[in-house]
Amino acid sequence: MKFSDGTPFNANAVEFTLQRTKLLNPKQTTPVVEKLEEIEVVDEYTVKLIYESYLYPILKQLTFPRPIRIMSPTAVSPEGDPNGDFVKPIGTGMWIVEDYVQDQYAVLKRNPYYWGEKPILDKITLNVIPDAQTRTLALQSGDVDLIGNAVGKILPEAVQVLENDHNIVIEREVGTMTYYLLFRYTKSPFNDLLVRKAVNFAIDKENMASLMGVGEPAKGFFAPTVDYVTEENSYNYPYDLDEAKRLLAEAGWKDGDGDGILEKDGKKFEINLIYQVSDYPEWGRMCELIQEDLSKVNIKVNLLKLESAAYYDRLWTSRDFDLLIYRTYTSQWNPEGMLTDHFTYPSQVDDEAVTFGNAMLNELIDKVMISHTEEERQTLYDQIFKEMYDEAACVPLYYCEDIYAMNTHVKGFEFGTNDYEPIKWGRLWISN
Repeated sequence: MKFSDGTPFNANAVEFTLQRTKLLNPKQTTPVVEKLEEIEVVDEYTVKLIYESYLYPILKQLTFPRPIRIMSPTAVSPEGDPNGDFVKPIGTGMWIVEDYVQDQYAVLKRNPYYWGEKPILDKITLNVIPDAQTRTLALQSGDVDLIGNAVGKILPEAVQVLENDHNIVIEREVGTMTYYLLFRYTKSPFNDLLVRKAVNFAIDKENMASLMGVGEPAKGFFAPTVDYVTEENSYNYPYDLDEAKRLLAEAGWKDGDGDGILEKDGKKFEINLIYQVSDYPEWGRMCELIQEDLSKVNIKVNLLKLESAAYYDRLWTSRDFDLLIYRTYTSQWNPEGMLTDHFTYPSQVDDEAVTFGNAMLNELIDKVMISHTEEERQTLYDQIFKEMYDEAACVPLYYCEDIYAMNTHVKGFEFGTNDYEPIKWGRLWISN
């Protein structure tokens, strides 16, 4: 096997990649990297990896291009230096980059050294169109051939329009992603379990899914398409305004001055909800519905739309939010990848998990990662999901659909296996 520049894919290249990943990602919490202690080249095509402990998802995670991308030592300068500067992408995939302009487009052509089934198309051009409505118009005009999901989200209201267009074909399937609300659970008012439960009861997820027109209202945190999720462990807070109001009152929140906003200890229940629409355009409408629902229990929500970079800074670094809409990972990263990244601590902020954490979740997630049998694993996941529900760790909103739209001359479409290969690109072809 060879890399796309003709250099050999061998054990030394794997060693180089793993060393580079460890050096450049010292805070990486993904077990496949974090727990890796030693890399030993056995022979030209054999590498021995030594981990500090057994972890059941390691082999699975080694197959993903995140956080480890096996690349040629010639991809950096000085060549072969794990700490070297990245020069160009040189991998073993079916495509190589022919042309690229940041934030505009990338042109991919066939990799002549590709080891697997050769792609039918000679080239694929990926155009960057940040605005979802503009993407839809570009499809309808024929400027682009395919949009959707990991390629570029389609607004829910545009799906029906495209379904009625005889020049467009829609492909959709149940996905593995959940949209949900994060609480800043270490700060008032959401460090109070009663308040977190109240917000769960106050949001009408059935109405949200109905108005959005895609996906389905969430019950448990993970979608039913995710491993280890069952009907029995998908615990749910139903829509119940009376219960939400009762819990808020029990937590000490009252509308003492009659202005329609709860208060406690002289402080109004006024919060900011952070969102972005660059990657997930439907979040704007969803946040408006959340704002409307919470106003019915006298919580004032200010919507704060941020650019993508600023949004992720609030989530991962500054932690400056009250509520923030987010999403789970997809496909094979669920459930263990999402749980280790978002429900254990310390994260980048000491003793605070990204979404939610406590000692019980830390212990259960640690145990499931070293479990040896499917029966043991299922029992532990049942306990994890129950603890997340009991603590009202977040607000699951709805389970997403994977939706693509393409012009009728695009043939051979097949859904891929995960978000790293959302489409079987090599099987696409264009009819005359």
